[in-house]
Amino acid sequence: MFSRFWYLLVAAVAGAGIAVAFMAQDRINEASQVRVDDQLRRDRIEIELWLRYDARARLDDVAPMAAHNDVRTALFQASGRRDRSELSAELRDGLGQRLATLNNTLQEGAAQLLFAVDNQGEIIAQLGGSTPPAGAGLAHFPVVSRALDGYVGDDIWVYNDTVYRVAARPVIQGGQYVGAVVHCAEVSEIVTQRLASRIPGARLAFFMRERTFAMGMEGQVPNAPDQPAIEALLNQGFEDEALAEGHATEPDTIGADGTGRAVLSLVTGTARHAQVGYVIARPNVQMTTPMALFTEDAVGAVNWPLAAGIPLIFGLLGILFLFLERDRPLRAFGRATQALGRGEVQRLDEAALKGRFRDAATHINAALERSMAAGAAVSPKKAKDLDEILGADGGGPSSSSSSPYFGFAGGQDSSDEVPPAPPAAPPAAPRAPLPPVGAPLPPVPAALPPTPKPAPPTPPAAPAAPPMTPNFGDDDDDDGATMVAQVPDELLAAAAQKNEEDAHFRQVFDEFVSMKKTCGEPTAGLTFDKFVQTLRKNRDTIVSKHGAKSVRFTVYEKNGKAALKATPVR
Repeated sequence: MFSRFWYLLVAAVAGAGIAVAFMAQDRINEASQVRVDDQLRRDRIEIELWLRYDARARLDDVAPMAAHNDVRTALFQASGRRDRSELSAELRDGLGQRLATLNNTLQEGAAQLLFAVDNQGEIIAQLGGSTPPAGAGLAHFPVVSRALDGYVGDDIWVYNDTVYRVAARPVIQGGQYVGAVVHCAEVSEIVTQRLASRIPGARLAFFMRERTFAMGMEGQVPNAPDQPAIEALLNQGFEDEALAEGHATEPDTIGADGTGRAVLSLVTGTARHAQVGYVIARPNVQMTTPMALFTEDAVGAVNWPLAAGIPLIFGLLGILFLFLERDRPLRAFGRATQALGRGEVQRLDEAALKGRFRDAATHINAALERSMAAGAAVSPKKAKDLDEILGADGGGPSSSSSSPYFGFAGGQDSSDEVPPAPPAAPPAAPRAPLPPVGAPLPPVPAALPPTPKPAPPTPPAAPAAPPMTPNFGDDDDDDGATMVAQVPDELLAAAAQKNEEDAHFRQVFDEFVSMKKTCGEPTAGLTFDKFVQTLRKNRDTIVSKHGAKSVRFTVYEKNGKAALKATPVR
């Protein structure tokens, strides 16, 4: 019973293990996505901080330009002229050359676009980009307007379809604001790569509307979202209400196979209105099967002695329970049935068996009892017609016509056995006549053959011996001697015939036992006495029916079993 419970327990543990594996897969995927989303939020904050830091660094780079004497003097002259249309080319060229010299000293921080404006915001000198038309100004840009009011500031512009990071400083001369220097650095691949190095494992891309124009990533990251996946996200991203309101979006799935997560945000500044922003994307590979848990690192972290020892102990316990509840009772039941088949026992010992084997033994014993009861209730079989058994040929003295066969199992006669004929009472032997009165008694024979043991049927009694007459000789000295009478020939012939018959029966018995062993039949309950009784019954039946002198039996095999054939001898 416990072994069955053990099967259920092991099956339940296995099923629970599979369920736990799938639940663990789901929890790991969920935890992985939460971790990636949290990382993306931190990445966005990191990029914002680095953009501010970059703006502060550029403002510091612009400070020497705004404080240079040549720049202050040129802007003071340009701001103090009365006729706005009159401005010498010498002033413009000199200021431009000075700005170029100062910009080259910045090296990596050098501006790709540099402006010097007067106090009205008009462009006095420009470095980089196309030459502006006469009278063009930047006063309408908030960062320049504030700089002319004496404030430093930064911004992001879209200028001639190019995105720039802008830093502006006021120029002071004679205690008044005479203009400003505007430093513009392009948002390029180099800048994007430098910013992406601050967020390892993520891909950073700047975009304008649905198009990316700069992208960077630190190193090679497997399964990282590529440019087509990012642009596909951009086509859907502007439908997000948060992005439309100028806020960053929540992390979303990216890629056709859903192996990435990304967050979108518009830049802070004027370029926001032109839908300029950036995307931060990270890979988020999900487990598709619990077998993905078995990585090299995970396998190495397993406590294998404990992981292997506990299942081994449970397995050995299961084998022990199986042996105690099934194998050992089954073995005992097998031995009991083998003993029953060999005829060593007549019924199974129910007390020696357990569980369902005891129930099986009870049913087998009940079946045996019903079989024996049915056999006892059947009336004795009618004797078979020996003419039909022996054949109609009559059989001469030496004929060997087919005769009945007899099977024996466990000492019992088979159903083909000829039923025994009731033994005939032996005829009374004739009494010898008494000697005359006064005559001497006849002498007692000195040696007589031993009286044979009674056996069914009893052989015919020998005729009584004739009266023995005393032999009187001439010698008187022999008067008291007793003469030995001669043994009758009939008695000697009967004794010889019986001895020959016993030897024949013994030979047939030995051959019959040998044949049963050859055929694989049990011989435990087969005894010589029972065997001889059966032979004599059939012998007497055949002799009385056919008037034969004797019957000879031979052993042969029929249908895989030992059988006997009787042949009358006349």
